[in-house]
Amino acid sequence: MELSPLRYAVIGLGGVAQVHLRDISSQAGVTVVGFADDADPARWRVPAAHVTVPRYQSVEKMLRETCPDLVSICTPNKFHCDYTLLALKHGAHVACEKPMAMTVAEAERMEVARAAAGRIGGINFTYRGVPAFRFARALIAAGELGRVTRVNSVYLQSFLGASATPYSWRNDASLAGFGALGDLGVHQIDSVHFITGLDYQRVVGHAQILAPEKADAAGATQSVTTDTNAAFLAELTGNVLATFETTQVAPGFGNFFRIEISGERGTLAVHSDHPEQIWLHSGESMTRYATWKTNLPQQNVPTDFIYRCGPTSPGAIVPAIRGEPPGDMPTFADGLRAQRVLGAILGSMKAGGWQSLS
Repeated sequence: MELSPLRYAVIGLGGVAQVHLRDISSQAGVTVVGFADDADPARWRVPAAHVTVPRYQSVEKMLRETCPDLVSICTPNKFHCDYTLLALKHGAHVACEKPMAMTVAEAERMEVARAAAGRIGGINFTYRGVPAFRFARALIAAGELGRVTRVNSVYLQSFLGASATPYSWRNDASLAGFGALGDLGVHQIDSVHFITGLDYQRVVGHAQILAPEKADAAGATQSVTTDTNAAFLAELTGNVLATFETTQVAPGFGNFFRIEISGERGTLAVHSDHPEQIWLHSGESMTRYATWKTNLPQQNVPTDFIYRCGPTSPGAIVPAIRGEPPGDMPTFADGLRAQRVLGAILGSMKAGGWQSLS
């Protein structure tokens, strides 16, 4: 079957743009027609395969002259909303980085504009594509743990606390909006919902800045205004308690994302460092007995299950544009859900108590 051609452009040429380019431009029938970034072009990260793609420092001009069908937005969070609205105005579908926006109001504007334009909007929640996360979701949906009773999630990194890593826009609240809470916590928020199918009823949280200063690439000291440590509690559907911790200043941790879920007849855990393995102890015959030694054996996700997994984010938006069922592709609606949870956590910090999402 002949695939409809897609003209593709990228706004923001930092590190994450490489992920979008790899996953989207590698698909049949996709042609990269333009790059736009208002930063010095000498600082753009353009893969060798795309060095001849036209480059613009004006997003408006790039959209007008290249007429893309699909745009990836890989800028600092501050610009997600404005560039999404502009891309939709020019008739493009949008694959946006996470978190969706700086505020709930911005995320709502983006979803309203997307619906009005009749376009598809995707958010790059990458962990939805991890085989272990998807298999955990299938196990819970099949009832193999019984009713979910508890959730624990940790997402730990060390980069911000490392003196060798320079200050970046992610450390500036005026550009990022959030630190660990939005950069890492938003993945936790979406992944827990994705795996369990449960929604957020209310939340309470706290965040800290434990690395108040950091040297930039030139050696100048800059103030860090984003949170570096955050923890929050959530009550999920069915009175399920979920606990979350995230940090960017824990020495020794690279990209340590773990979710553990218990039900009436079992416990499972998934871990970003082991994308094709799952920790699983389940079944009525096993769990009818208490155990005084931890028994959560690591098992491989069945290879046939892995082969059957669909395209992952951000590339999953391409077949969706071509009319295939979007399946588990994270949409603007998913981004908005996560943004509302982030907003409620911030609200709880200001109010000093639980914030409802109902």
